[in-house]
Amino acid sequence: MSIAQHHIGKLRRRGPEKGFTLIELIVVIGVIAILAGLLLPALAQAKDRSRAIKCVGNEKQMGVGMELYIQDYGYYPPGREKDVTQWDLCVGTYAGGKADLLSLDARTALFACPSARVPNQKIALNFSANPNICREIVPGKGPANQDEIKRPTESIVLADAIQYAPDGNSHAIFWGALGSNGTAIYWNDGLESAADAIAPASPDEDKVYDVNDPTGANLRFRHASKQVNAWFADGHVASVTKGRIRDRNLYTDY
Repeated sequence: MSIAQHHIGKLRRRGPEKGFTLIELIVVIGVIAILAGLLLPALAQAKDRSRAIKCVGNEKQMGVGMELYIQDYGYYPPGREKDVTQWDLCVGTYAGGKADLLSLDARTALFACPSARVPNQKIALNFSANPNICREIVPGKGPANQDEIKRPTESIVLADAIQYAPDGNSHAIFWGALGSNGTAIYWNDGLESAADAIAPASPDEDKVYDVNDPTGANLRFRHASKQVNAWFADGHVASVTKGRIRDRNLYTDY
């Protein structure tokens, strides 16, 4: 018997090769679907964590800019001074932006929160400042000195927030946030006896608000587990869970 005949004989005895059956294919597809269902939420959570970490890094850099401004001027930047400037433009000049307090070019991509869900332009601002620290400058009301902040480890200076316009051009202070007494913290009329009282949670949507709606510049709990990233007056950044902000974090008059 020739070698060729020998191999042909072996193939005939072995028979045709078997493929996957329909049931086996369905089982494999089902297993893949289950694994994908398990992995995708984990991947989404990992992305959320990554964005939250980047947001914390952004706030730390803003904090460095804030401290440099204070060193130069001796007081906190104004939260807003009509037709002049606002805190982010002051800070931006120390954080890679244009050295011009009148120009939105002083603001960089640093001021755009990576977790914000409303599309923003390059000059985005997704953070607001505490109006009791970065004050609105009006007749008879000047900027806050550093020594006015009696509890720097507890006092939020700036945090994740909603803005009225997608380009972030308006309301750089969260003047719609409420204290435990139900009134706007903008007036800094908190009571020391209520320091540990919980402040009402802010609305939790990234959307364009009407310019007359004071909740538009409220704190935004846009990170995992409904957390807001906040930079405190002593220089640290913390993630605070929704419903955990107290009067002592917002008021500075005691």
